[in-house]
Amino acid sequence: MSKETLEALLAKLKSDDGLQEKLKAAANLDDAVMLVKEAGFDVSKYDFLENKRLIGPHLLWEWNWI
Repeated sequence: MSKETLEALLAKLKSDDGLQEKLKAAANLDDAVMLVKEAGFDVSKYDFLENKRLIGPHLLWEWNWI
């Protein structure tokens, strides 16, 4: 994931309560990736795992599976 994509995703997570709620309900990493792709971001499971420390502080919840 490019730096620009990551920054755009973080901004979207901060401002989009609907996306946050959907991601909170995600049962696994595959579901989370699908939801973020539906929101217009080109991401992979690897992107989530690689950027976990950067994405994590912007989330108001913790996934047990990531």
